[in-house]
Amino acid sequence: MRFLHTGDWHVGRSIRGRSRIDEFDAALSQVVEIATSEGVDCVLVSGDLHDQRAVTPDADRLIFETFIKLFEAGIPVVAIPGNHDSAARMAAFAPLLDRVGTRMVARMRHPNKGGMVEVGSRSGSETASIACLPFVSPRRFLDGTSEFEDLASGYVNFDEGMGHLLEVFEGTFRRDHVNVVLGHLFVAGAQPSGSEREVTVGSDYAVSAARLPSTASYVALGHIHKPQKVKGAAADTRYCGSLLQLDFGERGQDKSVLVVEGAPGKPPKVTEIPIEAGRKLVEVDSTLDDLDRHAAQVGDAYVRVNLSIESPVPGIADRVREILPNALDIRLVLPERDEAAAVTSLRSLDPRSQFVSYYSAAHEADPADELLAAFDRVYEEVAS
Repeated sequence: MRFLHTGDWHVGRSIRGRSRIDEFDAALSQVVEIATSEGVDCVLVSGDLHDQRAVTPDADRLIFETFIKLFEAGIPVVAIPGNHDSAARMAAFAPLLDRVGTRMVARMRHPNKGGMVEVGSRSGSETASIACLPFVSPRRFLDGTSEFEDLASGYVNFDEGMGHLLEVFEGTFRRDHVNVVLGHLFVAGAQPSGSEREVTVGSDYAVSAARLPSTASYVALGHIHKPQKVKGAAADTRYCGSLLQLDFGERGQDKSVLVVEGAPGKPPKVTEIPIEAGRKLVEVDSTLDDLDRHAAQVGDAYVRVNLSIESPVPGIADRVREILPNALDIRLVLPERDEAAAVTSLRSLDPRSQFVSYYSAAHEADPADELLAAFDRVYEEVAS
């Protein structure tokens, strides 16, 4: 059987206040094109479809349109929510999504009560058993796994509890099926990109690679945005990575989906297929005089600029953006100096000038006239 493994779409995420909805639209269209051209039997979506639980209409539209396009192409979808998704909302939509060929397993379910989804191949000659493990927080682990009746008595910590849960799923695998684990979780030792929520990639959330079922044909994971194969797992275990470069921690990462060809009892064949849609994120080290050269190189990429200057200059951010309109982060790199002398220099300024200096350094822009007027009013009240 052939699967397309994707996830961590994060549809709805902006970058420094700029919408990326057109980029998500193009990337999801490419996912559909790849699934169709590769003749996959099923698309696996490993969580974090949305970027926020407070969903925008545009994000919903893109995600639901993607599922409908795959349905029209005759390709079923199995999906789970991640930590950015609302599991309750996904559960509410599940009956509707089921009518357009998308099986949404919104909560941790026992394999005999909906947690294991079976999907047949196009030819009808093979069947996949897909163990679905949506995101569950360690703090709510026992509530989230209440259908596993014997879990509470044996639960010691999150890693051990997840290991027990995975054993339950593995116990229902069939030798004549392509057995797949679809999960949204953090495996200890995986390399985050830096754009994930830091708390959810810490030791409290970590699952040992040795806990993953050794008899699985393939383990399809979401949560870590950097595409990678998980070391230490007995079965072929991979994070597909995010759909776009979501933040500057992901700059330089090539984005892709994974086409997985599996057969019962055999190692899978995995092929990375690039996702070309979406703007690149780049970082440049520059001086003011060098910006023109960088402008010719970065194209339409979003840019983080590390700008070397002698001292903060009012309006410097505006000057940079005149040359690099897509400069989203502008970081001032100042020469090392005597901190005591810097404090003395700052103290020599009047309070209004001190405020302007602080604001310019913190925000890389001059304070607006309205803000200065407000400062003047407050300072006058305090000083009088």
